[in-house]
Amino acid sequence: MAADALLLGGSLSLTGRYAPQGRLAAAGLNQAVQDVRNRGGVRIGHRYLVPDVVILDDGSTREGVRRVLDSVSRADLLVGPYGSDLVAEAARWAADRGRSLWNHGGNADDVQRLPGVVSVGTPASRYLPPVLDAFATELPEARVIVAVGLGAFGRSAAHGAREAARRLGMRIVGIMRHAEVPEVPNADVLLMAGTFAADLKLVRRLRARPQAIGAVAAGLGTFGVELGRIADGVLGPTQWEEGLRFPVDVGPLQAEVVRSLRARVLPTLRAEAGTGHVEYPAAQAYAAGLLAMHCVQEAGSLDDDAVLATARRLRCTTFFGAFGLDADGRQAAHEMSVVQWQQAVKAVVWPPRAAEAATIL
Repeated sequence: MAADALLLGGSLSLTGRYAPQGRLAAAGLNQAVQDVRNRGGVRIGHRYLVPDVVILDDGSTREGVRRVLDSVSRADLLVGPYGSDLVAEAARWAADRGRSLWNHGGNADDVQRLPGVVSVGTPASRYLPPVLDAFATELPEARVIVAVGLGAFGRSAAHGAREAARRLGMRIVGIMRHAEVPEVPNADVLLMAGTFAADLKLVRRLRARPQAIGAVAAGLGTFGVELGRIADGVLGPTQWEEGLRFPVDVGPLQAEVVRSLRARVLPTLRAEAGTGHVEYPAAQAYAAGLLAMHCVQEAGSLDDDAVLATARRLRCTTFFGAFGLDADGRQAAHEMSVVQWQQAVKAVVWPPRAAEAATIL
């Protein structure tokens, strides 16, 4: 049987404001391609396609995204950047050319709804609700402040928090920018959904802490490295953690992926995350590449429309968790987990079936 090429092209931030997450994503995508190649490639009929990947640096800018996509436009599969603003730019570029875009790192709800975008991660509106769920029994009528950044991600996260608070009998007493949050917040709960740097800065300047703090940044190992003991007690939503296990029906098992990433890209992961653990930006990019190649095989074609239609129908579980798109294009099946920093260790505390430790307030 003849072997032909299957080329993935990726726009990722190897420099600039998204570089820490972008480099992790590049490691994950490279490893997904290598692992599929090692397993014989992607079968279409009597042919085996040998996958390869080209990743170029977009510099964390919209102009850079367009430049990179122009350079890799002949790739069979296009993988987007990290950050909802950059993914939106990539999606516009792809839509203008009738291409689809595999999205691992732009989870604002409006971005996931864009035509031709295939998202593997949970949308931003579902980031903060499980954080509130994690302590709802202990703080049933909590007053909540939500600190959000500019842009679509922050708006989506705030909307989700508002809906979850209403469901749980909590009360949102303020939605504001990080800089507007007082050093002694008059609330029981403080939630943050800004940039990594903004979340860190706010945690550092608090003179008195509410009973519960949740920050999107706390899902990354770098959060604990940067803050040390200050991180203890902070909860964070996460797309994926090494210790989670799922009944996989597409691709390798969780342990295989973790072993693969640790063995081959551990120096990169240590440099960016500050720990020996595989972080979720690497895992979700791996999942995006894996699912894109799986859809090519299921479609039996490299035609963008056929692969996209296959992705829209697909319901499966990979090492990363469940995959299934809603009618509006958003990821519907994948579930967030919640971690809490406890004695300098990040432990899963929600959902209960996956918890490694109890939530401490």
